[in-house]
Amino acid sequence: MADELDHIARYGQALGWTLRPKTLLVEGTSDVEIFELAARLEREATGQDLIGTDLAIIAAGERDRGGTQGVIRELVSLRSYSRTCLTRSGRPAYRFLALFDNDKAGQQAVRAATALDTSIVEFRDVFRLHPHMPTSGNLDPKTLQKAFEREYLAYKGLNWELEDLLPNHFFDLLVQDHPSAVIRADKVADKVHWELTRDGKALLRKMIRQFGTHADLSATIAVLKAFHFYCSIAKRQ
Repeated sequence: MADELDHIARYGQALGWTLRPKTLLVEGTSDVEIFELAARLEREATGQDLIGTDLAIIAAGERDRGGTQGVIRELVSLRSYSRTCLTRSGRPAYRFLALFDNDKAGQQAVRAATALDTSIVEFRDVFRLHPHMPTSGNLDPKTLQKAFEREYLAYKGLNWELEDLLPNHFFDLLVQDHPSAVIRADKVADKVHWELTRDGKALLRKMIRQFGTHADLSATIAVLKAFHFYCSIAKRQ
């Protein structure tokens, strides 16, 4: 019943969200769609539920209500509200994290979020997507930052979005059937960032829904598993 929900859950419900104790904010609904597909394929393959009772993936909004600005707006608001919704032990009942693309806009968003609310810490509360999201055994954000920097050294300067985690054969098919859908492909070491048009992204998502397998989504599944770990960092601070 709605009257049994706490005030944070009611806020989320008003926006069409089901907020959970661990909630990851992303830039758009297409990111949510890819993560949900990855989670479903992992559940079918292994029985492990990566988006279940305690983790939600939420898009900050659609069109001008989403994007990096939408993520920052909702992250700051939800973190503020969470201070007034406590467990019996006196700790916040909710943990809110944010994931940005690793591009100029994402880098600016991390700086803006941490400047707007100085309690927000990169590598604990806000993250940029990387080709590999490390899960250090140490829960200290500074240690995790060093792990990210080591992993990213070979790919310095490479923009990275969620679609880039897909195998290249999806993009090869996209280029073959819709060459105008790809603006450019930027390769650094063994990774490629595909800059797509809006229509290109829509076509790619359709291909993933129709043909994506558990193996195809394995890198996306790894990101979900990484965020379960990052939520544990936030929880213990």
